[in-house]
Amino acid sequence: MGKASNDRHLALFAFTVYGLIVFLKALGYMSVELANFLFQIEKGLILL
Repeated sequence: MGKASNDRHLALFAFTVYGLIVFLKALGYMSVELANFLFQIEKGLILL
């Protein structure tokens, strides 16, 4: 039950980040480089 809850929270977080990026790009406030960086973090390609 704990893993399902964690997966749900991670999916909600990823969806929120993705929605924020799309919204800001639509408004023209976010650069392409920043959006690509955030997508890489979301995918786990860049470890902080």
